[in-house]
Amino acid sequence: MVDESRMSSAHVAAAVLVEVLAEQGVRHAVVSPGSRNAPMVLALHHHPEIKVRVSLDERAAAHHALGIALATWRPVPVVCTSGTAAINHGPALAEAYHSRIPLMSVTADRPAHARNRGHGQTIDQTHLHAPHTVHHATLDASLMTREELTQEARRAVHQSLYGGPGQSAGPVHLNVPFEEPLYDLGPVPSVAQGTEIQARGGSEVPATDVDMPVPLAKFLARGKVLVVVGARPVAASSLPDTRLTTALPCLAEASAGVDGPLTVEGGDRLLKDGQWPSNLQPEAILTLGLPVMSKALRNSLAGIPHWHIGEDQLHEGKGWDTWMELRGSAPAHALRSSPNQSFGEEWHQACEAMHEVHEAFSPSWSDLQAWNGLVETWKHLGPKKRPSALHVANSASARYMQWVKVKEGLQEGATIHANRGVAGIDGCTSTALGWHAARREMNPDATTWLVTGDLAFHYDSNAMLTDPLDVNRGLKVVVINNGGGGIFRWLPGTKHEDAFVRHFETPSARRVEDLAKAMNAVYRCAKNDGQLREGIEALAAEPKFAVLEIQTPPVESAAQLSRYLQSFGIK
Repeated sequence: MVDESRMSSAHVAAAVLVEVLAEQGVRHAVVSPGSRNAPMVLALHHHPEIKVRVSLDERAAAHHALGIALATWRPVPVVCTSGTAAINHGPALAEAYHSRIPLMSVTADRPAHARNRGHGQTIDQTHLHAPHTVHHATLDASLMTREELTQEARRAVHQSLYGGPGQSAGPVHLNVPFEEPLYDLGPVPSVAQGTEIQARGGSEVPATDVDMPVPLAKFLARGKVLVVVGARPVAASSLPDTRLTTALPCLAEASAGVDGPLTVEGGDRLLKDGQWPSNLQPEAILTLGLPVMSKALRNSLAGIPHWHIGEDQLHEGKGWDTWMELRGSAPAHALRSSPNQSFGEEWHQACEAMHEVHEAFSPSWSDLQAWNGLVETWKHLGPKKRPSALHVANSASARYMQWVKVKEGLQEGATIHANRGVAGIDGCTSTALGWHAARREMNPDATTWLVTGDLAFHYDSNAMLTDPLDVNRGLKVVVINNGGGGIFRWLPGTKHEDAFVRHFETPSARRVEDLAKAMNAVYRCAKNDGQLREGIEALAAEPKFAVLEIQTPPVESAAQLSRYLQSFGIK
């Protein structure tokens, strides 16, 4: 039933698209200022069921929408004007494509006849994001009927939830050309009634039935199978039943959402000279989620038969052929298998020995010690004051998190996320902000912690150019400032002494304090263990947006990490 008292854009493509989005349960949208996208902005603004946020920078806006989509697991349209603005959605779409998150880019466009005629803000946008989307289409009201526009809009929502490999989620791109005038309003168009596509458990797209492969069943019966789990973005969403348990030996990343008696994080510390000890060598591998970030782990598992769990888990889909040994899909109930007794005991003893080495290592003030202090301080905050949601930026931060038993410092069942699809530092703060905004919609008292590095923090400095401005209340940002790209000190580039600092480590000319204050954040700084504890306790008690900068020495941080890894026999 159309509300005849309500207005929308006079452009039928914009009005129809927004009506369909609302019909399909879309409740959030992010827009960036522009003129050509005025029809979309006005249609969204006048729809009572969709909350619109404004983000000035299109690259930040797309990551903001990515974070909301991650939390809600519904498609979130990010809307921009034509030209280079549309290109700026690219990094977030690439992340959503590889992480399998239901993001929707809606790019306004000039009519096709305006291309290559010298008009401003005009590029060819029709296939702009095709390589990194699961679906792309043009909604051109001059060529399509209202029914065709409606069908294509519904198809876009469906594809964002189920159009990826193995019915996984993924991003879509809709390009919508508009003729002038752009700012006129008209009655809400009548749209043929449709059924909302369910994000989980709906009858429209049932989970795929996966039979147990006979070769895998034989390996499971012998009980020497290893589960390897990278990040699972769906586990950071509000969807129920995303956490999984396995009894098998399991190498999981902190954001995997997988637990079990033989599950260990930072499993690359079990390797000896890059190889598995013979008593821990598996005969087969089960993977789940994204590929693991550790190159050493990936290299050590080459040549082993491999099956992926995901096709019978809604929104996860098919696996990656990481080692050129992927034999197909496996059912999720394979996780309930048990190792044979000796294999399980060997894994348990190896994990215990690894944890003993970790506990015995006492680093000086460095990045590693900052992470240790962060987790220890969270543990002493009390169960209800600990973080219930943690977002971690890429580069060094995402790796340190694997080694410090981060879950011990978080609330029971806390959600953890890092943008590990492409693993760039684009939009780390913006994604956390979107994720946080959606969580506060569900719980006004929700808090989100972001742990990031100085370069990632500076790189996404436009993240807070948003409206409403109070969307960042309850967001706590910890910036570990080691004077540039500290992770490059882990790599061979340091041998180029004349070029390393300027071209690789690249210290910022801007201070974290200045940027934090420009963001209207409450700012604190820590330069030692005591100040770190005080700073974390202050952030936990602060209801406003707050930033703690932890300053660590770059050379000593690299040295301490090297010593730490050497204690496990890792060169």
